[in-house]
Amino acid sequence: MVRKPVAKKRKKRAPRCPQCKSAVVIPVIHGIITPSLQRAIDAGRAIAADREEWEGMTEWYCKSCGCDWGRHSLRFKKPGGVNATS
Repeated sequence: MVRKPVAKKRKKRAPRCPQCKSAVVIPVIHGIITPSLQRAIDAGRAIAADREEWEGMTEWYCKSCGCDWGRHSLRFKKPGGVNATS
């Protein structure tokens, strides 16, 4: 029996910030925070969203300028961080 080669999973690399072009970008975590995700948040490798959105869900947060964005949304420099409303 011949086995098919298994493709290696690539780690999703963070894009550059569309506002300031910084490479200091981390993922935005939506939903239930597991212990491993909490460790990543505590270490500054991710950030928890402060509210859930159905459309325009943010995927990335720039630690340099505070911009957060996803495939269909972009918010520039919101005071208070990810998904801030004020």
